[in-house]
Amino acid sequence: MSTATKTPTDVIDYLVSYFETFGNLPTPVIECQVSGTAYTAFGTNLKNKIEKAGGIKNLLTTFTGKGVVKKKEVKSETNIEARPKKKTVKVQKKVVNADCPF
Repeated sequence: MSTATKTPTDVIDYLVSYFETFGNLPTPVIECQVSGTAYTAFGTNLKNKIEKAGGIKNLLTTFTGKGVVKKKEVKSETNIEARPKKKTVKVQKKVVNADCPF
């Protein structure tokens, strides 16, 4: 199937019908809808993702990758008030030169 002339909904409909017919996807790659990154999912990993998403069509239309989820978690944690940094005082050692009369 050439995806160059197909719309995204046509591609998703094709993948859903293929999954219903054969029980797997033609390729083990699922694309993140936010970042466009390709993630591999097949076997029990794919089945767990489908169950979590609520169906193959929901998975293909709303899948967000692990990297996007981690970035969201990090951004939400940055709202926590940061502790003030401790000030460190650097002490310079005096260099004594025994040969110098000063």
